[in-house]
Amino acid sequence: MEVVKTTTGEQLYQKVLDNGLRVYVMTKPGFQKKYAVFSTKYGSFDSKFKLNNEIIEVPDGIAHFLEHKLFEDQEMHVFERFAQYGASVNAYTSYTMTSYLFSTIEYFDEAFQELLSFVQKPYFTSENVEKEKGIIEQELKMYEDHPDRKIYNNLLEALYHVHPIRIDVGGTVESIQKITVDLLNMCYETFYQPSNMAVFVIGDLEPTRVFDLAAEHTVNWFFKFQEIQRIYPEEPVEILKPSVEERLSVSRPRYYLGFKNQPYNAGRALMKQQLAMSMIWRTIAARSSPVYQELYSSGLIDESFGASFSATPEYALSIVGGETDQPEKLDQRLRQAIQDLQKNKLQVADVERMKRRALGNYLASFNSLEYIANSFLSHEFNGTSILDFPQILEEITVDEINEMLNDGLDLKNSAVSILLPE
Repeated sequence: MEVVKTTTGEQLYQKVLDNGLRVYVMTKPGFQKKYAVFSTKYGSFDSKFKLNNEIIEVPDGIAHFLEHKLFEDQEMHVFERFAQYGASVNAYTSYTMTSYLFSTIEYFDEAFQELLSFVQKPYFTSENVEKEKGIIEQELKMYEDHPDRKIYNNLLEALYHVHPIRIDVGGTVESIQKITVDLLNMCYETFYQPSNMAVFVIGDLEPTRVFDLAAEHTVNWFFKFQEIQRIYPEEPVEILKPSVEERLSVSRPRYYLGFKNQPYNAGRALMKQQLAMSMIWRTIAARSSPVYQELYSSGLIDESFGASFSATPEYALSIVGGETDQPEKLDQRLRQAIQDLQKNKLQVADVERMKRRALGNYLASFNSLEYIANSFLSHEFNGTSILDFPQILEEITVDEINEMLNDGLDLKNSAVSILLPE
């Protein structure tokens, strides 16, 4: 067992079990709530991979489908078992990982055992797989008319040619019909192997007790180790098309401007890119920024306006926008503001101020058990640690920020997605 002290004074205990499962425990003395998340490095991107010298391609959406099916077994629904202990259980699938989680105040040991148990025991039958197809089909059709989902998906389809980010995490109505029991079992045994997974537990808990429970309830969980080689299509650097416009049942127009970036590999370089781009967007989209104030006072934006940057070793993407009555005019003014910022450059004082704010937000985030646990495993699968945040933040220079300002907000590699009322 290894012990690491965080910047905020908490103790992080970590251990690798005999079967390769990584277990992390962060102690939070005095906190009533306990939270645990059990994740696998397996998401919607992983529809093509090489296993034992054989290239395998599975239907889009199978990772999300598998997440749904793990909540069902022969005895009773998993939700009911957690409810017996007053615990709230849930799960989510992203582009690159799938996570199962719960929070509780009492009966942590019992709920933790349930979490470890049901993730290890898939129950697939032809009947329940066919039934699930109908459920997920309805979910996908519901999202087709969801404005936020629609404008986002349209933007991705404009930015990317063949990258799997174009495909909804849940797949398509057509792709899920191709999912079978055999394919689910194969994907489970490939990606739900202990060495491809990790557990993070946080709360007022005894670490040795958590490690003992994890070891005890995964003692028979040994799969033959298989090295997974993920295969992604070769994505061109340039965007597919500069704009996409669609009419939908919305009360006001919506506007997104997206930038297709190249990810900075993995580990510390990737985290530096994430931090730098987030600070750059604050100079534009933060409510205290001159750009935001100018756009707001002119009536081009409202409180829905915001920006985000997301990146993994597989992709990097910036999005800015919100509701507006004048999408074309907002596009012109926003592009001009970005060009002005690139021309004038950020100064040392600007960067140091943003660093202090970013560090303050980071320290405050340790009060959210869910944020710390989920972010830790997300960074862990990307090859770094969220605990490295302060040091990497300090290393960022004003020259690096301005370089990323030009590269990351290259208007030649951007696309616009607009939704108009029907």
